[in-house]
Amino acid sequence: METLVTAGGPMLAETGIPPMITLGLIVVAVVIIIFLIFANRYRRCPSNRVLVIYGKTGRGAAKCVHGGAAFIIPLVQAYDYLDLEPFVVPIDLSNALSRENIRVSVPTTVTAAISNMPNVMENAAVRLLGLTRGQIQAQAQDIILGQMRAVIATMKIEDINRDRQGFMAAVNEAVTKELEKIGLQVINVNIRDIEDESGYIKALGKKAAAEAINQANIDVAEQEKLGQTGVAERQRDQRVAVAAAKAIAEIGEKNANRDMRQQVAGLEAQAVNAETDAEAKKASYHANQRVAEEEARNRGESAAKQADGAIRVAQEIAQKTAEEAKALREAARLNAEVVVPANAQREKVIIGAEAEKQQAIRVADGQAAANLAKMSAEGKGQQAILEGKATGYRNLVAAVGGTPETAATMLVIEKLIELGHIQAQAIQDLPLEKIFVWDGGGPEGGMSNLGKKLMGALPPMHELARQVGLDLPEFLGKLKTQIAAAEPHASSASSNAPDKPVKP
Repeated sequence: METLVTAGGPMLAETGIPPMITLGLIVVAVVIIIFLIFANRYRRCPSNRVLVIYGKTGRGAAKCVHGGAAFIIPLVQAYDYLDLEPFVVPIDLSNALSRENIRVSVPTTVTAAISNMPNVMENAAVRLLGLTRGQIQAQAQDIILGQMRAVIATMKIEDINRDRQGFMAAVNEAVTKELEKIGLQVINVNIRDIEDESGYIKALGKKAAAEAINQANIDVAEQEKLGQTGVAERQRDQRVAVAAAKAIAEIGEKNANRDMRQQVAGLEAQAVNAETDAEAKKASYHANQRVAEEEARNRGESAAKQADGAIRVAQEIAQKTAEEAKALREAARLNAEVVVPANAQREKVIIGAEAEKQQAIRVADGQAAANLAKMSAEGKGQQAILEGKATGYRNLVAAVGGTPETAATMLVIEKLIELGHIQAQAIQDLPLEKIFVWDGGGPEGGMSNLGKKLMGALPPMHELARQVGLDLPEFLGKLKTQIAAAEPHASSASSNAPDKPVKP
């Protein structure tokens, strides 16, 4: 091997590379290797994890880093991660004894996670590092169940049911202390339901519901009472105002009616005066109507006096009504709720009584006029009947030749049928069930004179006519005395029947 000496120094004959360059390359390679080793052992910690460095840390069993980076010394230290993601721990707590020794079931859901608080992360690094999520949940579930049973044992069921926020706060406080011992923290406690085997909570719920319903009904009744009271007050005010308005309207109507009646009375008085004058003029031409004229004059004067008196009374009433209206307005201004309705009612009664009085007067006048018209009509009817009879009698007298006796005889003849009927009725009413005949021993004997005796018991027709001043015609028969005077020499045979009429 030959050594070449140059101006720059000795060189290796085999490679031809200067020794200084080779040394520099070696140094650079060593530096790169050391940098790669250090870079590989430098670890950054994400925000959702905790970097746990264990080995010789100089801070105890482990060193926890959250939100930063750390260098892991090779051969001396190692590292691992803990997830900070929350996890849900279902707690099916049942048969937990309360303070009253009543078993309670409280299904609950607890959300927990590994804590990132100082001194608590070290507990998690010591007790949870290397465990799976299921193993961590199992440890948390056991701790939570125990603490919830302990909390329930110190509370009454009524307090648990009534103050669930307080119950959750107590559970959260107790569980948090225990979970921090293993490096966990409680994020949320959600109690799904609270049940008991004895039904005490349901009874409390029913009681609370009943109390709430009763209170609601009481509140509704109170509000309805207030509403009805307000409505009644408004209706009272409305009725008072309406009554006052009606009273004023009725007073105005009655005043108008009063004025109208006054004017009508004046016109009627004028009409009566005019009628009286007309009747007076007629009376001057008709002497038979002087009495009617005097009566009409008296009626006119009476009507005028009554109209004058009515006008004066109406004026007094109008003045009185005006004063009363003034008093009513003053009273309404002072106490519209009491005085105005009372005065309106009084005025209504007075006006109604006055109207009834006027109505009764008009009804009485109408009845008097109707009776007068009825009597006049009856008198006219009787007069017409009498006039008709007089005309008939005159015609009858004229028909019989102007002889009143003959006419009277014909009228009596018309009544003979009625007289015969009356005589037959008298005979019919005689009690003739049995007839006893006593013979007086006369020459004829027996029942030969029975008809004569029966007819003799009745009043004779000629005697009746003679008592009323009439002479019946001879064709109706003659009395026995007349027959004897006319025929003094009659035979005995014809004298046996003196009461029988002689036929013409």
